[in-house]
Amino acid sequence: MAISATLALSITNVPNFAVATFGTIGIYISFTCIKIFGIGLYPSLIFCFLGGGCIGVIIYYLLIRPLRNRGATREELMIATLGLDVLLISLLNIYADYINRTFKIRTRDFILSVYDFNVNGIDGVFIMSTLVFIAVLALLHLMFTKTKIGIAMKALGENYYLAESQGIDAERICLITWFLVGALPATAGGFYPVYWISNPTVSFFIVVSVFASCVLGGFATIYDAATGSYIIGLAQTLLISHLAKIFGSWILPYNFFVALIIMIITLFLFPRGLYGLPWDKIISKTRSILLFVRRRG
Repeated sequence: MAISATLALSITNVPNFAVATFGTIGIYISFTCIKIFGIGLYPSLIFCFLGGGCIGVIIYYLLIRPLRNRGATREELMIATLGLDVLLISLLNIYADYINRTFKIRTRDFILSVYDFNVNGIDGVFIMSTLVFIAVLALLHLMFTKTKIGIAMKALGENYYLAESQGIDAERICLITWFLVGALPATAGGFYPVYWISNPTVSFFIVVSVFASCVLGGFATIYDAATGSYIIGLAQTLLISHLAKIFGSWILPYNFFVALIIMIITLFLFPRGLYGLPWDKIISKTRSILLFVRRRG
């Protein structure tokens, strides 16, 4: 989801505040595949990817492109995505009610951990989410470095009008970008109900983690977004689980508060996130410390 938000902002200049609700759409696509069509948990991720991508394209055609053609600013597009978020949550509530009344299935406050597998005490969701995370990052890296489409996407992010004047089909690139903007969070949403209780409004909590990941990464590249999101994800699971053993299970509902604290600390100490840190100086200092320790040893 953090990679999706970064792509939307860095390439099409749209702060997408509906990104977490795209993830909720993925939750309900996975839920529908499992409960109604009998498709397995992880095979349903394919439908999450395709379904989320199609929704991203529809939103681009119906909302983003018309507003940009009318000269909407970044702030106006941000407000539009906030309105879109409210609309999508309303539609998800309607869909949940329809499925509940038609199929007599519980569509709120559900969890899908029973459909997961276990390998030597390790939950399958950890294995599969890590593999998908690595695969997505590797494929995006190859796309941005080895394909004309990826290079055109980076050029469009640098300067929209200059890229267009150089012969890049900006409309096509924006379309591909918004397919990914919808597909990636929906795929991530497919994993969510394995670990967390889900409902149509769960995006109110997810969005904190998503933007904390983006702020920590710096809203610059997919690699920084991926790094920031993994740090936030580990902090919300491993750290909170460890604290629950010390202070009790009452602390578990406050896992999203960890993401909020990390975001506040990032904004105060290094507002450009990991991307803006002086990595050359950090690496040089680390090498000096390691060399000093080795000599002392």
